[in-house]
Amino acid sequence: MRTIVLATDFSNNAKQAAYFAAHLAKEQKAQLILFHAFHLWPDNPAKTGDFPLSVKAMQEDSEKALNHLAKEIRNDVHPDAPIQCIVREGHTMNAIREVTKAVQADLLVMSTVGTAPASAQLMGSIATGMVAETEIPLLLIPPGAGYAGIKNSVLCIDLSQPPNAVALETALTFTRKAGCVINVLCVSENADDAVLTERAEHIRRLLVPQPHTLSIIAGESVPDTLLNFAHTNKADLIIMLPQTRSWLQKLLSEGETQRMARLTDIPLVAVV
Repeated sequence: MRTIVLATDFSNNAKQAAYFAAHLAKEQKAQLILFHAFHLWPDNPAKTGDFPLSVKAMQEDSEKALNHLAKEIRNDVHPDAPIQCIVREGHTMNAIREVTKAVQADLLVMSTVGTAPASAQLMGSIATGMVAETEIPLLLIPPGAGYAGIKNSVLCIDLSQPPNAVALETALTFTRKAGCVINVLCVSENADDAVLTERAEHIRRLLVPQPHTLSIIAGESVPDTLLNFAHTNKADLIIMLPQTRSWLQKLLSEGETQRMARLTDIPLVAVV
């Protein structure tokens, strides 16, 4: 892992996510990029001037806040941290996609909530919405989740269909680099299905070089079963692979990863 991007809205929860990203970057010897997007809405004549609501003023204020955050990280986490600060005007999700692509980021880090944690848990946030938009792995940090290393992870996998091979390899590579145990979990209404067992054995063969467990558990709600399993196994991290969903399903309902992102109190990686 070479480059980690931390997207922040300068809330307390986002600052906590920034510290998490900084510790991870230090451990992985990666560059940390602090990023903030701002957008003037609705359109304002002051955009072209040097007024309190102008693009210039917001750009300068954002740069000042990012540089202050970078200074705090260097003081508290890593004095020699290679940190870059980037500010862009634009809609948040579009700006994040553009920046992560431009810097060839390996990981995007965001807090699951910003300044309104209660409503984010009920209705989602920009971060949970980013699950369906990101083009690189997205690490979501819930409120209260401090960094204590990643020693024990849970990988949730749907064995009712062949898993996405590229996403699976990305997840396994992430856990290998973190040097953590990987607990593979499949949640199914029919845990005794012979096809699931066969596919589970194939996954187990892939995991032979890594410390791991593999469990197939009966359950109707993936997020509830997964979260209970993660707490029982004292997981530091939950990893979820992309699900195959039609455009209509995406339009009408959130995916399991997005729902999990709203509910989790354990850091979550959404792999693409």
